[in-house]
Amino acid sequence: KTSFLDKSFRKNLESALRFGNPLLVEDVESYDPILNPVLNKEVKRTGGRVLITIGDADIDLSPSFEIFMSTRDPTADFPPDLCSRVTFVNFTVTHASLQSQCLDSCLKAERADVDEKRSDLLKLQGEFMLRLRHLEKALLKALNECQGNILDNDNIINTLETLKGEAADVQRKVDDTDEIMKEVENVSNQYMPLSQACSFIYFALESLNHVHFLYHYSLQFFLDIFNSVLHDNRKLEGVANCTSRLSIITEQLFVETFRRVSMSMLHKDRACFAMVLARIHMKQVAQITGSHDREFLAFLNGPQKPFNLHSVELIKGTSQEQSNHLAGLTLIHAFKGVVQWAKTHTKELQAWINLAEPEKSTPICWDSDKPQTEIGQSFMRLLFIQAIRPDRVLAASNEFIRVVMGDNFYKIIDKQPNLSGIVANEIRPSTPILMCCEIGYDASSQVDDLAAIRGKALISIAMGSGEGFTQAEKSISAASRSGHWVMLKNVHLAPQWLLALEKKLHNIKPHDDFRLFLTMEISPKIPFSLLRIGRIITFQAPPGIKANLTRTFADISSDRMSKPPNERTRLYFIIGWFHAIIQERMRYLPLGWSKKYEFNDSDLQCAFDSLDVWLDKFSKGRNNIPPEHIPWDALKRLIM
Repeated sequence: KTSFLDKSFRKNLESALRFGNPLLVEDVESYDPILNPVLNKEVKRTGGRVLITIGDADIDLSPSFEIFMSTRDPTADFPPDLCSRVTFVNFTVTHASLQSQCLDSCLKAERADVDEKRSDLLKLQGEFMLRLRHLEKALLKALNECQGNILDNDNIINTLETLKGEAADVQRKVDDTDEIMKEVENVSNQYMPLSQACSFIYFALESLNHVHFLYHYSLQFFLDIFNSVLHDNRKLEGVANCTSRLSIITEQLFVETFRRVSMSMLHKDRACFAMVLARIHMKQVAQITGSHDREFLAFLNGPQKPFNLHSVELIKGTSQEQSNHLAGLTLIHAFKGVVQWAKTHTKELQAWINLAEPEKSTPICWDSDKPQTEIGQSFMRLLFIQAIRPDRVLAASNEFIRVVMGDNFYKIIDKQPNLSGIVANEIRPSTPILMCCEIGYDASSQVDDLAAIRGKALISIAMGSGEGFTQAEKSISAASRSGHWVMLKNVHLAPQWLLALEKKLHNIKPHDDFRLFLTMEISPKIPFSLLRIGRIITFQAPPGIKANLTRTFADISSDRMSKPPNERTRLYFIIGWFHAIIQERMRYLPLGWSKKYEFNDSDLQCAFDSLDVWLDKFSKGRNNIPPEHIPWDALKRLIM
């Protein structure tokens, strides 16, 4: 086994050619042309010897030599000349294979008796079919060895009777196992929607890289989510009913998937992913809510306009564009009468358009052949708002997601990632933690604080120079044996070195306590292979003052908040509010500020530390301090 990045690759290749050993070449996405003579079979015969030229040397070629090449990158693209010289075998996962794998895992975890019975029956059926095949061969052999008239040969007649009896007995057992297998399949079908949801969710994750280059997720990442829901789910404790357990597992699968994936996503893309999960969830309960395939496709395509815009009549109380969108909405069967409804309810429509939050009181202007569920009505409201008030589509989408997925699903977005819990419970030692930050944001302080709290030795290295590469490689090798933590800062400055790092992490067997943190700016130069094997956590200023304040005070320990004097908490709130206003103004450049300033959490932490120093100096251990004794001028000068 070798690799193109291995320094001894040529030596291993020559040895395999000479002695006829099978050679496995890994990571062939970086193809080395030195293999061209081997793939082209450029051999020459001299004095009874078969030689092949590798570089500047002639190597004896053994007739038993075989070469296998593999890659772990499913997005790897190979040139046509290479494809024509090798045989491709695709081991990437498919919808059906993943569905079967998830179904097996679910049955083993939830219905071990059924899974064991199914495995035994499959084994028995295989043995019975093999026995039937042997009986057929025995019959043909007996007939072939027969001499003279078959009817006069008593041995043949006895053999035929014996084989007939055994075949009938085997066939009867096969039929019995088929009946039992049908009962097993009935139980398995109860878990089929869950396995189908797993398949849809994973391939939805696979397609997210079309939204942003940062969103690359491996199959192992999804399987870790699925296994945690099956085996480490606290909500399953004390629940014995199989139907209730299945319902909890299905709900937690969507919640846990969204929680882990949303950590790696930008805020603007999280609503899009939540809609994708809601769509998958709707498919699983389609027999209750209706699939709404056409309506969902219309929503994705955006507001439609009729082919002949000149024939659209302006509806009173609406703009021409809104009238066009209403006319286009009639292409959907449920909204075929929406234009007539708008003409007869002009006052109601105009009052609704002028509302600040129209998604909370959308009029029912659609028809339905059958009574709709709350999910169906919510989706119709979403389509109507998209046509008339497109500025409120995001708010209406959030309401639709709440109806489909539950009240607590979307609240996950506002929660700050629990880095301590992720490091302790969700990460393997060989999985790097990729901390992707916006420009001006530094997440390394969180790792420093976590290492200090957990009492772990942390080796911090700044990348970007040759000395940093050498030091990083030595530190990773040493820490992987001792169980220490390593943090490499600004790794986006060394994208080529990250390729070698990914190969190194794949081959090492680290200590259970070893953790590797990589801080970087959000950059398209980060190798996709590293994104797939790592755990991505994005760090951005949260949108909105409320979310910013929530995250700020979630990061402050209770001991620090309760430290006297009592005025400390109020001053913390003032600083947090000031910081939230600054962060929010930066979202509206150049209206908020004339240019983008790098105000980040380090400034907030510095302001808190300065406040602590001055308050401790003037309070002198008292529980309260008069407002006039607070050094306002000094604090204003330091903070502002």
